[in-house]
Amino acid sequence: MVFWKRKSKVLSPVLEPKESQQFLINMKYKTDHYSSRNSRFRGSPRCRSQRKDEIGEYKIEVELGQLPKSYRLMSNLLFKSEQGFEHIDHLVVSPYGLFLIEVNNLSGIILGEENDPNWHQAITWRVKTFPNLLFENHAHLEALRKQVDLDVTIPIYSFATFSRRCELKVISGSVFYDTDILTVILKRSQPEVLSDEEVLKIYSQIEQVNILDPNVRNEYSARLRKQRLLNRPKYGDIRCRICQKAVSERTARYCISHPDKFAWHIYCVKHQKELIRSTRIGSIYQDPLNAPL
Repeated sequence: MVFWKRKSKVLSPVLEPKESQQFLINMKYKTDHYSSRNSRFRGSPRCRSQRKDEIGEYKIEVELGQLPKSYRLMSNLLFKSEQGFEHIDHLVVSPYGLFLIEVNNLSGIILGEENDPNWHQAITWRVKTFPNLLFENHAHLEALRKQVDLDVTIPIYSFATFSRRCELKVISGSVFYDTDILTVILKRSQPEVLSDEEVLKIYSQIEQVNILDPNVRNEYSARLRKQRLLNRPKYGDIRCRICQKAVSERTARYCISHPDKFAWHIYCVKHQKELIRSTRIGSIYQDPLNAPL
C-alpha cells in the first residue's frame, strides 16, 4: 500500500500590533477583506443587490442630466444625522423647489399604497417585504432640513422610481417608472420660488455637508450589507390588510394571483372567504331576476 504524504500545515506569520489592529478593523465591516471563494463566486467585492442599485441610480443620473441648466443635480449624497448617517440617491435643486428621488431597481410585481409602512415584491413563487420608500424619503428630508437649515416655505417634492423590470401596482402619484422622471419634474415646475443666487447658496450648503471620505462611505456600505443580512425575509413580515395577522407566502401568492377578487391586496384566509362571499352576494343582487322584493 502506498500512503500519500500529508501536506505540512503552514502557520500564519505573527503580525505586528499595528498590522493586527488594521486587520481587525478590515474584518469588522468586511470592507477590504474578502475570501477567495466569495470573490470568485461574486465576481466583484460588492454584493449583487448593491450593483443593481448602482445601475438604477446611473440610469436616473443620465436622464436627470438632460434637465435645463437652472436645475442643479447632486447624486449619492451621504451626511450625518442624529440616527447615524443618511443617504440620498438624487437631489435636484431648482428655482421651483427641491426634488428628492429614491431609486429602486427591483423586478417582479410591486404592491402597496402610499400610507402603508411596508410594500411587497412578488417574484414568481416568492413574496418579500421592504420598507415604504416615501417614508424613507421623509426621514432623509427631515435630517437634511436640520443640517442645512432649509426654509419651511421652500417646496420639496419626494419621489420613488422603479425600473421597467417590474410591474408597478403602487397607488400613488409620487411613485412611477424611472423613464417618466423628466416629465414629472417638468410638470411640477410651478412659478419660481428661488432666485439663481439662492439656488447656488443651497447647493453649496448641501455640498459642504456631503461626506466624500472613501473610508466613511465604505464603512456605511458595509453596515448596509450587514443590515440586509439581519433583515432577511421571515414569517410575520407579510400581514393581512384588515386584521394585521401574519400571512404565509402561499396565502399571499394566492391573493396576488387573483387581482379580480382582492384588487392587489393581501388578506388572511378568514378575510379572503368573507370577501369572496360578499362579492358573490353582490353579484346575485345585481341580477334583476334575483333582486330582493
